[in-house]
Amino acid sequence: MASLDRPRESDAEQVTDPRGAAFTAALAGLARGHKLMVTEVSPTRFKVAQGPESRGLEVEARQRADDGGRWWFCWGGTVWLCEADNPTDALVQIKGALKRITSPWSQPEDAGVSGVRS
Repeated sequence: MASLDRPRESDAEQVTDPRGAAFTAALAGLARGHKLMVTEVSPTRFKVAQGPESRGLEVEARQRADDGGRWWFCWGGTVWLCEADNPTDALVQIKGALKRITSPWSQPEDAGVSGVRS
């Protein structure tokens, strides 16, 4: 049984669609413009952090089956951020999560995301 929180599309399907790569590139560009470190993982996924030694997040563009196949940004493959045609909204959420997971008194789960090392 598929989880409602987990996108159903396989990674292979995501990589072959240029729309997902374009949405991902737009958000990655915005993040770089805000002085965040971005490392591409695949054409539709990247890691983002505040600095080289900071905790980071993995963000990806995926099609959301329960929204008619529209492209959305998510992290951890399970937490939907917003529709991919709103990269500024996604950036606001990313910056907020990075601030929470990099504060000295917080744990990665405090941000509602799993932290990854960049």
